[in-house]
Amino acid sequence: MTSEILIIAFIISIIFFELTDLTPGGLLVPGLFVLYINSPLRLVYTLAIAILSFFIVKLLSKKLIIFGKRRFALFIIISIILNIVINLILGITILDFSSNVLNLVGYSVAGIIANNMFKQGIVKTTLSLGIVVGITELIVILLVNLGVVL
Repeated sequence: MTSEILIIAFIISIIFFELTDLTPGGLLVPGLFVLYINSPLRLVYTLAIAILSFFIVKLLSKKLIIFGKRRFALFIIISIILNIVINLILGITILDFSSNVLNLVGYSVAGIIANNMFKQGIVKTTLSLGIVVGITELIVILLVNLGVVL
């Protein structure tokens, strides 16, 4: 079921990009969001970490020369560090990642979203992600109701 949903979301992401020239937070990110659609707190938390990472890198880029692969890597690193710090502040142990109350959809996903936010803006990226996730979820629901085993 997982791989089929990821493939559907990947195809929808490509079509969406071709029609709008907007990336929905990466090509695989919408599929991962659909997999966690029943965990809205996790989705919101991932977006919040992405936005925080975006602003931190934007501030750093005023003082440092950050571009290309280094900027992308910095988004990933900062999103992971933010997740750990927030969980430590909340008193949640990070020794067992599965027990975290606040957890990311994927440890690199927030960084990927933040990188897209840097390129095309927070609003465009978030709306694009929401649209592609919604379309993908509707297709998955439709296929399941038609008896297709995913």
